[in-house]
Amino acid sequence: ILPALTLDGYIALHVVPDSVDSIEFYDFVLNDLPKMNPWPQPCSVLILDNCNTHKS
Repeated sequence: ILPALTLDGYIALHVVPDSVDSIEFYDFVLNDLPKMNPWPQPCSVLILDNCNTHKS
């Protein structure tokens, strides 16, 4: 499960049956980023942890 969360709830959710690889993550980011806004508007900060797919 790859969620994109705000204080008001989900803006995107991507569920895959197996492990998430770099292609799945890239697809999620392509679908999620258009829902985000430029700084300093709401939904303008993207935080990623140290997961290997984030480095692909």
